Amino acid sequence: MTTLQSTGRPAPETPFEPGRTGLSGRLRDAHGLSLPARLLVAAVVLAVGWVSVGGASSSDLFMLTTIVVWALIATSLNIVVGFVGQLALSSGFFFALGAYVGVLGTGRWEWPGWLSLLVALGGSAVLAGLLGMVIFRTRALYFALITTGVSLVAYELSFAWSSVTGGAAGISTAGPVEEGGISRPFDLGVVAIEEPEAYFRLGLVALVLLVLGLTVVLRRREGASWRAVREDDALAASVGIDVARRKRIAYIVSSTLIGGVGVYYGHWAGFITPDSFTFADAAFAPLAMVVIGGSGTLLGPILGATVVAGFPEVFRDLRDYSILLYGAILLAAMMIAPRGIVGLAKDGVRGLAGRRAARGERRATTANGDERRD
Repeated sequence: MTTLQSTGRPAPETPFEPGRTGLSGRLRDAHGLSLPARLLVAAVVLAVGWVSVGGASSSDLFMLTTIVVWALIATSLNIVVGFVGQLALSSGFFFALGAYVGVLGTGRWEWPGWLSLLVALGGSAVLAGLLGMVIFRTRALYFALITTGVSLVAYELSFAWSSVTGGAAGISTAGPVEEGGISRPFDLGVVAIEEPEAYFRLGLVALVLLVLGLTVVLRRREGASWRAVREDDALAASVGIDVARRKRIAYIVSSTLIGGVGVYYGHWAGFITPDSFTFADAAFAPLAMVVIGGSGTLLGPILGATVVAGFPEVFRDLRDYSILLYGAILLAAMMIAPRGIVGLAKDGVRGLAGRRAARGERRATTANGDERRD
């Protein structure tokens, strides 16, 4: 739990342990892996992903890009769910908002992609701010129910507002579906993204930058305040942290990022329908990814996205049972690894280290006994 000073401000993190030596000591600090080590890992991931995707088949590329899309959404959702502890289920609303703004902007209004992205980011931030003024008046299950309703409204609206969204027929970046045409590229001003490899690389770069950005934020006062609110909002408020403001900021940041991912997804898919934004797919699945991978960790949502989004792509014949699979995986994760895959791995490492230390103590005790007998 984050330490709080009597001044009402989060206390600075424990300084790096000076006695720690060796390679492990040089790569770690009080927050885990040091920033230079994280930058090195990010560079390696980018290099491997950038190069290896060149020879990937179209099906593998589709699966990898799908995982990247959901990893972006899950990582963004983790800000409010994992770091602040609020069970927000409105990701479907902002994902759909960004996707429709992106597709309509490029396909119907002929905006450049960067303008659609700015509009989606700004619109998501404003709507999240307005929603945050209302939904954070509730707590726990009531908060979850209200945010669930927000996602359901977006799904129903995408059907009902057919003059704009195309209804069940959907809409394409090439314009109205009935007119046909070829999907238009994602024009970011300095570069136009069109090829599947380019979409994967763009998504991978965005994911790495997002994780690095969160790494920096979590080492600052804002990140410490988020975690203090998650652990005990009453205690956080008692030492001067503006709990409501911290929750709203996290919600706005999370929702705005998800809206931006929607623009990227809309251009990559080229064609969207309301079925892309069902509650199960756009709201519950990202939450399952966060929980399964490890809530409140940076790596957990990415691992969760790999499991939840990658599994149906590998076993496509089971897609009709996706809801059942999500439930089964979530249930198994809660029973076997309540702190997610990352938590399970950390427990395993601690257990292994503990057993090694115990064996070392037993050997030392045995050696001392032998010396006394001699």
